Amino acid sequence: MKIVLAPNATGSGHNMRTLALAREIRAQRPDAELTVLLASLQSTFAPLFTEAGVTVVDLAGRQVNYATKSNLTRRMDWAGYIGGYLAPAFVNGERILHYLALYQELAPDLVVSDYNMSASIAAGMSCVPHALVTERYDFTLCQLDDETLVAGGFDIDSEDLRRGRNALHMVFDWIVNSAEVVLTDKPLVEELDKGTPVAEALEAGHAVFTGPMVRDMPSLHDGAKVRADLGIPEGPIMVGSVGGTTMFLENKQRVIEGYLQAYEVLKRVQPDLQFVLLGRERVDAPESVIQLDYLPDWMPLLREANVLLSAPGWITVTEIAAMRIPTVFVLGSLGEYHEVEAARRLELLGFPTLISPTADSLVETLTPMVTGRPDGGLPTPGQLAIAPNGSGTGAAAGHLIAAASRAAGGRRPVPGRR
Repeated sequence: MKIVLAPNATGSGHNMRTLALAREIRAQRPDAELTVLLASLQSTFAPLFTEAGVTVVDLAGRQVNYATKSNLTRRMDWAGYIGGYLAPAFVNGERILHYLALYQELAPDLVVSDYNMSASIAAGMSCVPHALVTERYDFTLCQLDDETLVAGGFDIDSEDLRRGRNALHMVFDWIVNSAEVVLTDKPLVEELDKGTPVAEALEAGHAVFTGPMVRDMPSLHDGAKVRADLGIPEGPIMVGSVGGTTMFLENKQRVIEGYLQAYEVLKRVQPDLQFVLLGRERVDAPESVIQLDYLPDWMPLLREANVLLSAPGWITVTEIAAMRIPTVFVLGSLGEYHEVEAARRLELLGFPTLISPTADSLVETLTPMVTGRPDGGLPTPGQLAIAPNGSGTGAAAGHLIAAASRAAGGRRPVPGRR
């Protein structure tokens, strides 16, 4: 059995989810030949995939990190947004050709695309069976209206965006319906998802909500060792995460400033409060702030944390929901349009969610949480909605193995395909 894994390059979460699935596929089918087509954060993830027994193909040929620069301008029209951002990042002609060549060389039984539109399109063109792993029910733009984009500070061309939405929806709908199976780790919320391709596929039985597709959850840990290894003194721990893809770097910088200001106020009330800032680069911060670069495995740290501050990147959401970590989700601005839908979903599910927060609003939200129990107590309704059974990685890998087996045997029934 040959499976090719193709994570989207626009964030570390896609690589991490793919890695979790690869490890579980390897555990269930030790004989499987696994190859990952890696196009971002290669120095971090290539060793992890290799350790998991996965052959790594560096698709980009250069180190790529979408978290250290702005990815958009304020003008959203066909040339600037569709041509300048969406096409290179998601529907990339050169990348499609590269995938076509690799599929011919690798001859996979199944391509597993983690929200990688170019990989899925190439699979469909070459008649290679493919599965879609997605936290999106449609392309992001298709679930946001013009009013939200204007409120985010964009100068929009409504006609260009209307045409763009129509085209992107057609692409996503075709990918969903041509896939052997669609797996999602995002629970359906009717008022956000009605009429989307994935919602319709779920109803037809062609898509499956698996719950979190995440790494193994640590059950036991030595808290003192975790603190010693990371240089964290005694006291309650607040973790602030600022990694991941950003549309405008100033939004990320604004969030960091808000975290630091809130910490300064909270520390006056709770002098032994420790703040761990996770980012991709160092910032100017008080000496008491513990700054760490990207942690490939942050789960032991989160087990020790009283509260996590995080952007609503969905792979992060699923990990913390599975671990039952108390979390405040923070979106720097509506200009971070790619995470607005997730923020709205989390708010509807009952999570503390702040958009463009002030330091005062952060302090108000965090005050009752920074002295809470590190184990988080009982799971919240929102955590149970996202992770009803903890990790869903085993079930997701099983679906992918079954799809690959059908393809390898020449049997490719796709229930619910329209």
